[in-house]
Amino acid sequence: MRRFVNEDGTGFTASGDESVAQFEDVVTANFGLRDDIGVKLKTLLEADPDMIMANCAGGYFAKTFGGARMAERALKVSARVDALIEQYDATDREKLHAAALRNWSAGRLEATAANWEEILLDHPLDGLAIRLSHFAHFYSGDGRRMRDSIARILPNWDRSHRNYGFVLGCYAFGLEESREYDLAEKFGREATEINPEDAWSVHSVAHVMEMQGRHAEGIEWVDDLEQHWAKVGNFRFHLFWHRCLYHFERAEFDSALGLYDRQVSSDIGSGFYLDIVNAASLLWRLEMADVDVGDRWEGLAEIARGHLEDTDLIFVTLHYLMVMASVGDEAAQDTMLRHIREWSNNETDQAGVCRTAGLAIAEAICEIRHGDFTKAAHRLAGIRYAMNSIGGSAAQRDVFEMLMFDAAAKGEETAFSRALLSDRVAARPNSVWGWRKLSNVCRRSGLEDRALQADAKVASLRE
Repeated sequence: MRRFVNEDGTGFTASGDESVAQFEDVVTANFGLRDDIGVKLKTLLEADPDMIMANCAGGYFAKTFGGARMAERALKVSARVDALIEQYDATDREKLHAAALRNWSAGRLEATAANWEEILLDHPLDGLAIRLSHFAHFYSGDGRRMRDSIARILPNWDRSHRNYGFVLGCYAFGLEESREYDLAEKFGREATEINPEDAWSVHSVAHVMEMQGRHAEGIEWVDDLEQHWAKVGNFRFHLFWHRCLYHFERAEFDSALGLYDRQVSSDIGSGFYLDIVNAASLLWRLEMADVDVGDRWEGLAEIARGHLEDTDLIFVTLHYLMVMASVGDEAAQDTMLRHIREWSNNETDQAGVCRTAGLAIAEAICEIRHGDFTKAAHRLAGIRYAMNSIGGSAAQRDVFEMLMFDAAAKGEETAFSRALLSDRVAARPNSVWGWRKLSNVCRRSGLEDRALQADAKVASLRE
């Protein structure tokens, strides 16, 4: 094992230049969310089993699966990486990557992100550190950190670099999550022009259109580029999910259900957590619009039962709980609630998130399925402004705010529900769902004039 340098001037401990070139292909595949990442990395490790960064990437990718079994695998890989660091003359950058994997495996995601940010100070072209720090900030629910992490390194990049468009797309998403929608769309469109197969950049613009209520434009945007982004791995189902959200907001429920069946739920058996997140959040939204989803929840239950006691990301665990609560599995619900309470008492970063918001959301999910609407609505209102801490995007977290609005509308306190739903339509004036809920609550309160105004708004949005 010797020191080799890639085309960016970054040093690697490896057996040859070919290993470094293969590693860069893995980084590009990771940026592109391609389904051949695992094959590329496996081929590299077979050829160069002691390459430090290849082993480290294997541990990182295991952690991104978010489940207990893969977390155990990452822990073992971390121990191997530490042994390789001791055995060979590793670079300072490789040592920091090893520390990041060690911290992540121990549940210290904040320290992990700090390791990656430290790497990027001296190595701003380190694509793996860029993409993974983006992941870490995403699951801390902090759009500003996503934005600023890319802003710090972007001046070191130029259009000639093969990963430049991917970095622009990450910047676009950070801007969108920071509510800088115009800039987000500008950078996202530029990234997509560079590489229309860059699903993350297509997705960044899709988020802008969702947050601005531009639903017809969103459908057109996703559709027009489908021939390109549909080539990626399971992340493509998340873009179909975005199209479902546009149809949902337009009250085109048959279109949303059709896409759910053909695309969103089509590879549930793979066990990729984002597929369950997409499916569960969409089904719950549809039920809140009084749509009969049939037995579709049952199709998610087997996968969810394999994750009752995960301790990686509370954001993901909450979606598994939504499934268990929706199929009426009381034993699984009790197990998950007990587990989340225990989880909230340990010392990992996600335990702190459980204490801040995760446990309250979990309890509210179960209360709603048991008909305790007023109790759930007040519980969610109490932690509403801490919900971002669970991570995910604003569009993904919105389902948990919708739980609050819907529970309030079904609860006993009409003044409370009117206030919340007035808040909702102010923030999302193009949401048919929000205006319908407000109309129902106003009519229940005897405020017929306000109900008719809300009905008129619904009619105008349906034109």
